[in-house]
Amino acid sequence: MLKNLLKLDGVQQLSKSEQNDVNGGKKCEYLHEPMSPFEQEAGLSLCMVRCRPSFLGIGTGSWSDWDHNVPCP
Repeated sequence: MLKNLLKLDGVQQLSKSEQNDVNGGKKCEYLHEPMSPFEQEAGLSLCMVRCRPSFLGIGTGSWSDWDHNVPCP
């Protein structure tokens, strides 16, 4: 079946990392950090984020440590 699909016009096989992104790849959670008055005036919005592996959007495995000063989505 895969060979038949790949013969279709404009179809290409995804790399392993692209397949992981489609399957969810990772599930992340964001936490807004309190901002200083300077950051608020400058319009900056920073978050903390932690992620864990995911399959089909279902989180699996352990959460990573919090990563600080990440732009909020």
